Amino acid sequence: MKLNMRSRRGVYSTTRICYNILMRRLFLLFHGRFPSEKAASLFAGKSAETFAKAGLKVSILVPRRRGVSPQSAFEYYSLEKNFNIVELPITDFFSWPIPDKIAFGLNFLAFSRASYSYLKRQRLKEEDIVYSNESLPLYFASFLTRSIFYEMHDFPESKLGIFSLFLKRFKWILIHNRWKVEQFHKVFPKCSAKIIYEPNAVDLTEFDLPISKEEARDKLNLPQDKKIAVYTGHLFGWKGAHILAEAAKHLSNGFLVVFVGGTEKDVVGFKEKYGSLPDIKIIGFRPHQEIPIWQKASDFLVLPNTAKEAISAYYTSPMKLFEYMASKRIIIASDIPSIREIVDEKSAILVEADQPEILAKAIQDAGGRSGLSVLTEAAFQKVSSHTWKERAKRIIDFTNL
Repeated sequence: MKLNMRSRRGVYSTTRICYNILMRRLFLLFHGRFPSEKAASLFAGKSAETFAKAGLKVSILVPRRRGVSPQSAFEYYSLEKNFNIVELPITDFFSWPIPDKIAFGLNFLAFSRASYSYLKRQRLKEEDIVYSNESLPLYFASFLTRSIFYEMHDFPESKLGIFSLFLKRFKWILIHNRWKVEQFHKVFPKCSAKIIYEPNAVDLTEFDLPISKEEARDKLNLPQDKKIAVYTGHLFGWKGAHILAEAAKHLSNGFLVVFVGGTEKDVVGFKEKYGSLPDIKIIGFRPHQEIPIWQKASDFLVLPNTAKEAISAYYTSPMKLFEYMASKRIIIASDIPSIREIVDEKSAILVEADQPEILAKAIQDAGGRSGLSVLTEAAFQKVSSHTWKERAKRIIDFTNL
């Protein structure tokens, strides 16, 4: 059967679009250690994997740094080997006898220059994209191409003139929470047409494991006869882990609070302060693929972020919250803008931030309540549209406008 002219044009157009997407390259710039225990490193890896699954030819550019895991990122994060990892040789100034702040600045500048040199050799085409959440490497790259995609993970509170200059050279800007969207419109109104709102994401299959709470506890050697509240994440001050540890002091002995994660240095300090408490278990860092089992072993997953720091209250879109939602466990979280944007009273138990006794009461009360499964189902339904796959699709669609 012959196609009419309009049909042939439609087939040709569709074929050409698919061909262009498949040939389109994306260079993801990440300045940190890769892989590492940091959430930013995981975010970079999952982004690279998912953009590649969507049909882009992806290369992630990272600095050759000391202190990187001997495992490849593919093994470390259980990623599909569908993208390239390019280690750029730079001087690692963290090995020099200079303050860390200066070393970071020098490393950042060195990486920005090295990524510029690499991209220049790639002879970028108009359809290629240079993508990062770090503004300086993107600014350097903007002298090679206008197809610059910036994920704004923080919000500039100073040097707005310099930052405004950077933003003018970026073609697309992703902002991952609504507070920053509102602030962006106020501070950078001339760039408003460039932005897309897109929160963080999760892989549902990683966290919605077909394993019961009892089976998970057997695997992890956790008691079956206690109500267990689990926190998985870093022990930085703004994350609020210390607030949960203080709350544990006010719980009855029928409860156990488990902390999973943290750098070696932070874990040592946390154990010195809270390790002797009878109803606390501090596990330390565990591989990423093990985290879903710890979350499945819980009765409650706690996100005790502080309201005292802007990065916590306003800037972040917590990856941990999305992982909690995908785990189908009751979430008890601080009632702050960055968290309330994603969950509300119908999908989580929200409590006043920075109040250990109030947090303890919420955990204690939840332990005696029935019918809370309605919260877990509502949270899972909410997070179902925030998968890495759907996120990448929306971003790619936006760049084709």
